[in-house]
Amino acid sequence: MNILIVDDQAFIREVIKQEFCKIDPEKQFHFQEANCGNTAINILNNRPIDPAAQIDLVIADLKMENGDGLAIINHMATTGSREIPLAIVSSSDKRTLELVSNITNSFSLNLVGVFQKPLNIDNIYKAITAKKAIVPEQTSQPHPTPACHAGNIASLINEDNLFLCYQPKIEISTGKIVGFEVLSRLCIQGDGFIYPDKFIPIVEENGLNCQLAKLVLSQALSQWHLFEALKGYRLSINISAADLLSDDFIDYVINEHLTNSDVDLMLELTESQQTINEDRALQAIAKLIINDIPISLDDFGKSYSTLDRLDSIPFDEIKIDKDFVSDLDFNPQHQAIVESIIALAKKLNVKVVAEGVETLAIQNRLQTMGCHCAQGYFISPPIEGRYLMAWIHEYNHKREQQYAYS
Repeated sequence: MNILIVDDQAFIREVIKQEFCKIDPEKQFHFQEANCGNTAINILNNRPIDPAAQIDLVIADLKMENGDGLAIINHMATTGSREIPLAIVSSSDKRTLELVSNITNSFSLNLVGVFQKPLNIDNIYKAITAKKAIVPEQTSQPHPTPACHAGNIASLINEDNLFLCYQPKIEISTGKIVGFEVLSRLCIQGDGFIYPDKFIPIVEENGLNCQLAKLVLSQALSQWHLFEALKGYRLSINISAADLLSDDFIDYVINEHLTNSDVDLMLELTESQQTINEDRALQAIAKLIINDIPISLDDFGKSYSTLDRLDSIPFDEIKIDKDFVSDLDFNPQHQAIVESIIALAKKLNVKVVAEGVETLAIQNRLQTMGCHCAQGYFISPPIEGRYLMAWIHEYNHKREQQYAYS
């Protein structure tokens, strides 16, 4: 096993070598050393072509002169070194290590882990061994992703291709279903689904966001009119801040709301710092609220400007971004953030929905914190419209049984 150790202290490098040899005495370890990031980058640039001599692991300290650990990360992310397993080590606090881990993962590097000094080499060795033990699944003919690009996006956005799913929100204290968020897909005949992360950016770049939002609203309202029971649940439609700049779109939403007054409609606004401060956007929000269409602030906490939004706009609801919720049961920083958001919302008399609830432990923690509603895969993944009533019936039946025996 060929290991490159990058640390500005010779003593640390020597200890790492000795510990590796103790862990597995029968295995042959070959070490290269670098006392700074620049030397390590030079070694990576000039590594031999022979596969047997390739580097199997880079262990890099974060804080060094003449090229630190971040310089090594940046180099590996932009060269042929991307696939080399990388272990980051540092004496920094856990929050800093978490930040570095997020940065490294954003580059899609082969990260073994971020380890705090003093090092336990056994942990690093177990991590690299576990990575090597994972065999990627082999697929003979992977299903191709349907084509979606600027040239065909306009023709793809129509009633035939638009496919809606509905993800439930529940009241945490009672388990009662309170509403559903509409999530859109493009379903291309014979090719499969295109998900929002692929087509929404293309839609927005080509100025088709209002056209898509109108289609989603129209189709969702039709679903709500198919079954009278659905009108007992709030229907939440996602809009972007860019949609607010279209007078035609705002008038369309208000007209649909007036025509379908028996549907409890809410708009979930995804914030955009570039547009939400514009007078036209604020006037559009005011116009919607005056016409009794409540607004939810989606992905709360992602943008530094969200506190300004709460101060100036009377939102009916805020949704805590899933990145703060998904690890709530063990991340103390995220626990503090979520607690603060809930406390602030209570003082402002705004309801709180937590997105990304994946486990019972997280839901219980949210209930202890006083969060109103939850949404996430623990409750249910998005549900196709044709299965929606069956899911509601099954969920309510289980809930009744649970409360009957509690």
